[in-house]
Amino acid sequence: MDVKETREIIEALGELIKELRVLAKDGVDWSDGIALVTKLVKEDEFRQKLVVGVQGADKIIAELKDLDGAEAVQLIQAIVDEYKKQA
Repeated sequence: MDVKETREIIEALGELIKELRVLAKDGVDWSDGIALVTKLVKEDEFRQKLVVGVQGADKIIAELKDLDGAEAVQLIQAIVDEYKKQA
């Protein structure tokens, strides 16, 4: 089985974390929540990245149950890549 859905959720979470870090740089308040919702509504590219990550999320458990060594390496690399984007 492929780990496509799991990789996509990792990428979507990376995008969300990146945006949350920017918003929370000066502390967290209600305006950050409003800014995040506004970004979701107005920025198609950001919204689409999150939508792609969530679509097919019901298949993630099956992908992880059927994980082999090569797929585990793919997922670790996806996590490392997202971490590097955060730095």
